[in-house]
Amino acid sequence: MIKELVKDISYDKITLNQALTRAKLVAYKIDNNDFISWINKELNGYDDLDIVPEYRKFYCEMFAKVQSSFYGSKNVPIDLTEIDERIDGNLYTYVHTAGISNIEQNVIDAKDANEQYGYIDFPIEIVRDVVRIFQRDDIIAVRRRIVFGRLHNILNMTKQTLLDTLLELNKAFPNLEDEYMNDDKKDTASQIITNIYGNNASSNVGVGQNFTQGISNSYTAKVEQVLNDLRQLGVPNEDINELENIINSEPDKSKLGTKFLAWSSALMTKAVEKGIDVKVPEVLDVIQSLMS
Repeated sequence: MIKELVKDISYDKITLNQALTRAKLVAYKIDNNDFISWINKELNGYDDLDIVPEYRKFYCEMFAKVQSSFYGSKNVPIDLTEIDERIDGNLYTYVHTAGISNIEQNVIDAKDANEQYGYIDFPIEIVRDVVRIFQRDDIIAVRRRIVFGRLHNILNMTKQTLLDTLLELNKAFPNLEDEYMNDDKKDTASQIITNIYGNNASSNVGVGQNFTQGISNSYTAKVEQVLNDLRQLGVPNEDINELENIINSEPDKSKLGTKFLAWSSALMTKAVEKGIDVKVPEVLDVIQSLMS
């Protein structure tokens, strides 16, 4: 079971998606939930509440797409480090949560098109704020530039992690298909998984209903505290209501960072234009706490 799979992976006889699918049989054979869950996350993609492996996070350069009647549109580098610092480095860091088959297809498409880079656009709210901050009406998009070589790294790291796991399991259970998995052997398998994935392996998987509810309650309490703090800092009620609507209407928490940035930028502009006494640095600190 394991030997053949290791050979097929090592000699690239199968895709990584196929390798993970076959490895799921091994994971169920040794009855290890951490291994099963990691495989499922890599196959199906990571959810908002999951702890995503570090090899799926990488630095991106920022570009603005500018439009001109003379030369058409083109991408030019843009410095958003000052804004990035206000939101704890969320602009320049991209977390790739898609399933492995999606990433493998992206790599194939990039190779066929002979492309080295791809772009991911920010929401229109961010574009409006950048246009206002830089006073550039020719900016029609703000985007992260993805180096496709980063996708190769995700595939390679996933492959090596899977191989390390299978090789260690094969060393411990060379006759896995014929072996009965008693508690001692299950403990051995569990220790192997822990050694490879770390002590936080179980935190990379879906959580139970009670724990999820605890996270939800905790986040709700944090939101209430933030809204109260903003009132104390002089933020007008209409802006606080707008922020609350943003939070309540966006179920995908990973998308809130850019919306918080847009809201903060609009508030700063309003404070300057209308002379509203708002403690902007303190406001930014409070908003940042929602993303921690």
